[in-house]
Amino acid sequence: MFQFFYVILCVILLVITLSLALKIHLLHSSFLRISEGLTDILEEGVETNALLTLVSRDRHLCRMTAVLNRQLKLLRKEHLRYVNGDRDLREAIANISHDLRTPLTAINGYLDLLCRELAPVPLEALQKEPPESRTRTEQTENREKSQNVQRYLNMIRSRTEAMKQLTEELYHYSITLSARKEDPVSLSLNQVLEESLISFYQELEEHHITPVIQMPQAPVLRTLDKASLVRVFGNIIGNAVKYSQGDLRITLTKQGSVIFSNQAPGLTPVTAAKLFDRYFTVETVSASGSPRPRTTGGGLGLSIAKLLTEQMGGSVNAAYKDGELHITVQFPSL
Repeated sequence: MFQFFYVILCVILLVITLSLALKIHLLHSSFLRISEGLTDILEEGVETNALLTLVSRDRHLCRMTAVLNRQLKLLRKEHLRYVNGDRDLREAIANISHDLRTPLTAINGYLDLLCRELAPVPLEALQKEPPESRTRTEQTENREKSQNVQRYLNMIRSRTEAMKQLTEELYHYSITLSARKEDPVSLSLNQVLEESLISFYQELEEHHITPVIQMPQAPVLRTLDKASLVRVFGNIIGNAVKYSQGDLRITLTKQGSVIFSNQAPGLTPVTAAKLFDRYFTVETVSASGSPRPRTTGGGLGLSIAKLLTEQMGGSVNAAYKDGELHITVQFPSL
């Protein structure tokens, strides 16, 4: 009887040992497949959509595989964000560097004209003129030179300002692509909009613009990144200041829509639809109908506004109707 129980015990122990050995072998094989699969994915590049696959009933292995797949998805998302941001930044640098050549060439041309205007009159030419007419000639030439010099200096100042705006837009665009976003907080769109308008008080005064503002008494609350929201409102208001015909209407609705409206006779529905394209710029027309000097930079201001708005889960669009431009920024409630 004792021998029988001994044999039964040995069989049970053998079965348990074989089961454990099989379990260890299956775990080892599963870990090996996970390791090889992860290595293959990383070698192929995270831009692929491949994920780890595992056929196992072990819940711990299944849970670990699911965690690794989530991490691969996050890594792929960050990689794509980095690649797209790096490509956009290179394109921005290339385009704005190209745009910088135009004002630099113009500045060099005006400097050449200045040098010619300031060059002394040849002695032979002065000796040929009668003494009594020489003074009148010198006065006339000096007056014309002064006018020309002033005009060329104004042109140089204008082109230099254009270069400044181009470099500033490139800087802000690169910061926007690479900046780490802050955690969203509850904000009053009313308050942020008022603060943005106050920051443009001097520019509005210089352009003789008195904005008409309509907003509800109750605060319109949204959970957003304040720094990004301030940049969005600032870029749109700054664009309106540059191209407005002296009017600006801003309407904030209870539904979270902010509408910026101003007259824009130089636009068309087609050009209005392109305002948020990178590097797109337009010439404006003054109230008298004559072309207004171009004051735009590299055409990145509204593009940055759109990028930041969409990153915060909102939307922005432009519509042109009856000679007026309407830019609508929408932040839906969560």
